[in-house]
Amino acid sequence: MTKVNPSILAVAACALCSAIPLAAANGPAASKSKNTATAKVKRGAWPPETLSAKIAMVDPDRKRVILETPDQVTYDMVVTSKTRIKSGGQVLTLKDLSWDKNKAVSVSFVPERRGDVARSIQITG
Repeated sequence: MTKVNPSILAVAACALCSAIPLAAANGPAASKSKNTATAKVKRGAWPPETLSAKIAMVDPDRKRVILETPDQVTYDMVVTSKTRIKSGGQVLTLKDLSWDKNKAVSVSFVPERRGDVARSIQITG
């Protein structure tokens, strides 16, 4: 059997005793009131953004719209069934949008892990 230095044992015990309160301090805070409304927050969700660009390409089969900004940066937008596409007051489909190549648009989108997901596409010019 090997001998353990008592001072090393004491240091290890002190470290363990101080780690427990620190771990508890990082845990969830206790609720002060049961009537307090809690907001649901999506962890890892990015805030919505708006982009002004022109339509470079529309791919209805892949449900994608490629946009190009005035400084020639391209954005690949994912179009879902929830994406609202409008021109003036008229509602369009993704296939309708393929006829509007090079037109100016304003796109509200949410960056996600799978790509930039378009919430709305509004033809502005």
